[in-house]
Amino acid sequence: MILSTIRNGILGLLAFALGATQAPLDKVTLQLKWHHQFQFAGYYAAQEQGYFRDAGLDVRILEAEPGIDVVKEVASGRAQFGVGSSALLLSRYRGQPVVVLAAVFQHSPVVFVARSGSGIASVHDLAGKRVMFEKQADELIAYLHKEGINEKTMTFVEHTFVPDDLIQGKVDCMSAYLTDESYFLDKVHFNHLTFSPRMGGIDFYGDNLFTSEDEVKAHPDRVKAFREASMKGWKYAMQHPEELADRIIARYGERRGRAYLLYEAQKMQALIQPGLVDIGYMYPGRWQHILDTYVELGLLPKDFHLEGFIYEPEAGVRQVNRRLVTVIVVLGGLGALLGSVALVLFRMSIRLKGEILSREKAEAAVRLEHEGKAKLEVQLQQARKMESLGSLAGGIAHDMNNVLGAILGMASTSIEAQQPGSHTHRAFETIIKAGERGGKMVKSLLSFARQSPAERQELDVNVILREEIELLERTTLSRVHLQMELEPALRPILGDASALTQAFMNLCINALDAMPERGTLTIRTRNQGKEWIEVLVEDTGSGMPQEVLERALEPFFTTKEVGKGTGLGLSMVYSIVKAHRGQIEIDSEPGHGTVVWMRFPVCEPASRTAELVVENRSEPSTKTLNVLLVDDDELMQSSTQAILQALGHETTTASSGESALAILEAGFKPDVVILDLNMPGLGGTGTLPRLRTLLPFVPVLLATGRADQAAVSLVEAHSRVTLMLKPFDLKNLRKQLEPWTAVE
Repeated sequence: MILSTIRNGILGLLAFALGATQAPLDKVTLQLKWHHQFQFAGYYAAQEQGYFRDAGLDVRILEAEPGIDVVKEVASGRAQFGVGSSALLLSRYRGQPVVVLAAVFQHSPVVFVARSGSGIASVHDLAGKRVMFEKQADELIAYLHKEGINEKTMTFVEHTFVPDDLIQGKVDCMSAYLTDESYFLDKVHFNHLTFSPRMGGIDFYGDNLFTSEDEVKAHPDRVKAFREASMKGWKYAMQHPEELADRIIARYGERRGRAYLLYEAQKMQALIQPGLVDIGYMYPGRWQHILDTYVELGLLPKDFHLEGFIYEPEAGVRQVNRRLVTVIVVLGGLGALLGSVALVLFRMSIRLKGEILSREKAEAAVRLEHEGKAKLEVQLQQARKMESLGSLAGGIAHDMNNVLGAILGMASTSIEAQQPGSHTHRAFETIIKAGERGGKMVKSLLSFARQSPAERQELDVNVILREEIELLERTTLSRVHLQMELEPALRPILGDASALTQAFMNLCINALDAMPERGTLTIRTRNQGKEWIEVLVEDTGSGMPQEVLERALEPFFTTKEVGKGTGLGLSMVYSIVKAHRGQIEIDSEPGHGTVVWMRFPVCEPASRTAELVVENRSEPSTKTLNVLLVDDDELMQSSTQAILQALGHETTTASSGESALAILEAGFKPDVVILDLNMPGLGGTGTLPRLRTLLPFVPVLLATGRADQAAVSLVEAHSRVTLMLKPFDLKNLRKQLEPWTAVE
């Protein structure tokens, strides 16, 4: 009895102690900007999954009705948090001290939707038309002003938020959400045109989570906890759209149906871009762009600033570390991707070897009877193997260049805002170097695919060889004797200096490996008649037996022990030489060393008298460009757009050649077009001729991660087109745009 009493007493004390540590949940209110729907799914997920409760919060989520002022609800304290547009900047200027916590939509969903066949082909045709307009859609007003359109020329009708008014012809155009009204128009197959502010270079954030300055000062921990739980909820919601659709219906009723909610979710993917940036991410430079747009419209004074408007959850290190961890994870994933590419190529080589072996057995008798074709047959087999591997490597390398381009683009943009020498600045420098190194690795893979050099410059092969030897002399040439016999008047060739450097370096390293103790490395160049030059690399090493020599150019074939060689060196040399329309032969015997002959076609030297004299003048000022960016890859599209914004340019995006042409046909006139070559549908190849018909004189940057002969030929066939290789960073793109940004 006594023991039982003691036990119960202890349990009671424990229960009391545990109960005492469980503080009551903080009750807060989130005021939405519209009715309950998938547009706010992240907050529902945070509630349903217990993220708010785990953060010590009891959250009441209120939907809105037309006419409610969300900012006033938060500023007055009736709600602690709200969802608003980028017009929060205007509210702050007007004396309502709001603080933006997170940008859920990286691109605003607000657009104009017009009836097809009503004489409206662009926003310029809205004059005299009946437009149903939502007052809070400031980016649409900015869009009109940007296009030089006076909104007073239109007849504005109060918004009923019913698409039937447009369908029945009561209005000619209406402001709408891409995630909302478009669903009902598509459902009844109503032909309509959509005009996004992004077509005019207006790219605002959308559905921003915000609070008040008072809330941040009085309850900083609560604000931080609410933001983190909300973003965790958004991540869950975008990964489980069907589950959230069911939960919304179960909790708030089937207002518009499950199909509508899933349509919303699908459209929101492109606006939120969860695969590219952390949900809620805000770039101060982007908010500055929005502020500058309001200043241009006369809605904000020039001296208005962002200080205090953008929420800073942690001053510095911990926030930076989280971003760095994210980037490191991305780079780690990239490394894994590179490893998987090598594995795919390896498996491909095994399959190719099996097919080749079966063919060789079937054709053995024929080759024995026709020995004089034996050499030709070996060459044809080699060409077939390289073509197969080249196609595979080229396709994979294109996608990898998009990933690298996104990393380099975002890192080179972000580093501009960091203090030189700071921890963050050094971190971004490391990321950029890693991205550039990855680009070089991809370039090696592209050596399999190229049928022409990536660059066509007049080259002196002697200069390339001297630079390479200078590097080797400082590292590995001390144990061998070097003999150089370079033709003094060697004729120039057209080609890619970096690719040739790689080829010659591979040959020299192979030669040094064949002479582990001592020997002689001979490098010789000479003119061969008027049409060719010859490059010879010879060593006095161990040499190769006939069976090894016959397979020396095969990808992944190596006689080195595991971990000492990939078997890619000579196969890359072969591809690079062939890409330069050259020839290669190898002669080797055991104990007598190896000789590699390479022959390249010469080119006529450029006339030195034709060189332009650059006048001395002051640094030119730059102008803002309207850039049409056409790329189907969301990573590349967003990172390139970030670079262009950092450079001060305005961007209109299109995810296909077809949509780009539609934008141009609707009246948009860009200063420059950045066109991705490899896209589904028309692609760059089919889009460029049509684009050139619409815009005969607008310069085009043709972007590709795979510069083959087809790309070179496409550029040569059209005027004012420049090839731009992926991946590129801020400096590369700035240089490409320089000819059109200078103000005389």
